[in-house]
Amino acid sequence: MTSGAALKQGFRLARRSRAAVWILFLTNLGLAALAALPIYRGILRFTGYSLMSQELVRGLAADWLTDFAINNPGALERYAAVITLVALLAIPVNAVLAGGVLCRLRDPEAGFSLGGFFRDTARYAWRLIRLMILGLICYWIVLRLLNQGLSRHIGEWTHDWQSDRAVFWLQLGVSIVVLLGLGFVNLILDYARLKLVMEDGSSAACAFFSSLGFCLARFRRAVAVYILPTLCGLALLGLYRLVVPWSVINAPVSEGTWAQYRGPLLVALLFLGQQVVIFGRFWFRVATWASEWSYYAGTRPGAAPPAPVPAEAPLPI
Repeated sequence: MTSGAALKQGFRLARRSRAAVWILFLTNLGLAALAALPIYRGILRFTGYSLMSQELVRGLAADWLTDFAINNPGALERYAAVITLVALLAIPVNAVLAGGVLCRLRDPEAGFSLGGFFRDTARYAWRLIRLMILGLICYWIVLRLLNQGLSRHIGEWTHDWQSDRAVFWLQLGVSIVVLLGLGFVNLILDYARLKLVMEDGSSAACAFFSSLGFCLARFRRAVAVYILPTLCGLALLGLYRLVVPWSVINAPVSEGTWAQYRGPLLVALLFLGQQVVIFGRFWFRVATWASEWSYYAGTRPGAAPPAPVPAEAPLPI
């Protein structure tokens, strides 16, 4: 199967798997709300319903944040610890949910049910957790060898250089190499997840090394199938930045009846817009998995590719 055919098939599969996208989106929204709750309660307790609480709708002023930190010693550190713990929790949660999403791709014509989704999730949970641990080790190796080791070596090498521009370009090259290394680890993990679900008897280590060989043997097409939906997800962030009327949002608050509704309304609209962007990014993430699934199934002699999905067919969830 060519990469173009895999992408076309993957986007059609993603359209049929939008219920799984909603599960990913709502789960991560709940985790974000859990992380934000202590901060919200702390700010509300400190400001109450004063005029300052209305000013905070427009952003956290540095003077107010300093005053808050002085009057609530250790609060910012506690909030940072909560955010870190929830972020760490999100890693295994999303790793486990990937099993349910990929099982949905295996039989896109079947009806969707929450019970079936979570049964599939539990079925592959421990192997996906072990695969996640292998991936974290690889991330650590990339960051340790490239980001820290190579950056330190270049820093020592260019210590006496007079040209800051040359040093900047070298450090930028290191950052690009690190990003490429992390992206390659992501690519390997994606195809390893596919192998775990498609070939039910595989272990996490076997799937990881098999995926490594698969990606190296078919590097150009495997990267194309991975990178195009990923770039579409990143493009949503740029579109959001261009479309949002920041001049209106940052304009001074005027007097009148509109003023008391303007702040809350803008916050609500910004929140909705941001959630649309995040939902779109999750959809493109599922589209990436679906495209990789189609390509992997089309290149493995023992695995049957998913049945073609007609573009005109109804799209049940």
